[in-house]
Amino acid sequence: MTVIDHPAAALGRRRYRLGARMFTTAVRWLRWWLIAALALAVIGGPVIHAVWGANAGAWTATISVLQWFAAITGGMYLHTSLPGLISRGVTRREITAAFLVFGALASAGLAALALTGFAAEHLMLGLVGQPADTWGEVLEKGARYLLIAPAYFFAGALVTASAARIGKEGAFVVVMFLLFPALLIAGTLSLEMFGYTVDAFTWRAAAWAGSGIAFVAALVAALVLVLRSVPVPKRGG
Repeated sequence: MTVIDHPAAALGRRRYRLGARMFTTAVRWLRWWLIAALALAVIGGPVIHAVWGANAGAWTATISVLQWFAAITGGMYLHTSLPGLISRGVTRREITAAFLVFGALASAGLAALALTGFAAEHLMLGLVGQPADTWGEVLEKGARYLLIAPAYFFAGALVTASAARIGKEGAFVVVMFLLFPALLIAGTLSLEMFGYTVDAFTWRAAAWAGSGIAFVAALVAALVLVLRSVPVPKRGG
């Protein structure tokens, strides 16, 4: 028996397919960077141990760079695709849902990559020396990116969406483009460097997780509000 998909149902799922396609396109675009980063995690630890004798690797610095790729990818993808999506009749509601799907997949992917890199580095350091961290600490490091990754992605997308919302008009546009990204960067860095900026014996994992969830939720809510109010350009204008 052949099931015919109802047009309304297919249209309703378009937003989710669009978000998934954004994610797969971004992965193809960044695939060589990601492969190179994982290769660095595998060989970086033994090289550092052989040269300096340290039981540490390069993955922490590597993933700190890659998380900025999440912000740049979210912002650039929105900047390049938003006009075309609107011109093809994709509604702002669909665009918003698609970018939430894209952000969720990108965040989960980056968190998985972070954990894979930490685990690979730990295994390699175990072959040549004594790893600096336990397996529990490795898992904790990787789990942090479940909040760090979406913070960077949605911060980058929010900056771009705000620029599209404001346009070229407005006396405060210059301040907006300078101050607003600076505040978001400060927030994301504070989330990432939480253990170094507060008393680690007072503020434990639960407090960090609560702060991170609240920050990411605020970013997502702001992105939804901004995208839903992005002006539709006039045809022929």
